[in-house]
Amino acid sequence: MGISMDIFKQNKIKYDWKTLYVGFKLDLIMYSDIVNYAAKFIAEHPDTSNQNIVQLAWGGENIDYESLLVDILKDSHINDFNLDTDIWQLEKRKWRFGILAYLKRKYQENFEELLNKITEVYADFNYPEDMDSFINYLEPKDGYNPSKYSKEENVIRLINLFNDFMNQIHDYIQNDKLVFDID
Repeated sequence: MGISMDIFKQNKIKYDWKTLYVGFKLDLIMYSDIVNYAAKFIAEHPDTSNQNIVQLAWGGENIDYESLLVDILKDSHINDFNLDTDIWQLEKRKWRFGILAYLKRKYQENFEELLNKITEVYADFNYPEDMDSFINYLEPKDGYNPSKYSKEENVIRLINLFNDFMNQIHDYIQNDKLVFDID
């Protein structure tokens, strides 16, 4: 998809090497963002001796981005790369939030299209239950009867549920205390 890391900056979401790794594994990140992050890391930590970070900062077509990211994470004592574990679930939530925030901004004038794009993210992230309440093709589980309301009212209801979700997930992500640095 190629979402820019700027979406995290714009939403004040902390990100690190784990976030980049997950973005890489999910094919969401642009290589230039990995290179830029590595270069920024070196600028902020000029005494770093981690050659994996130095290699990433140089960038290029012949770089094995995945193995360099894995080596950087191993240097941080991260050895479990099963993306279904809790540490990685948080990073996946960051990406899901970032994509949804991007779509929310892009389709702010077209709520129906926004809801359609949200369903694509829902599918791409393997149908997370916490999104069920605002997926336009699912039947409401809270006793709400869409047939009693206009199409516009139903769309507004889903958008309000989506906005509530975005606020909750943003708060959850911002309260993340797990930060790993590389020396």
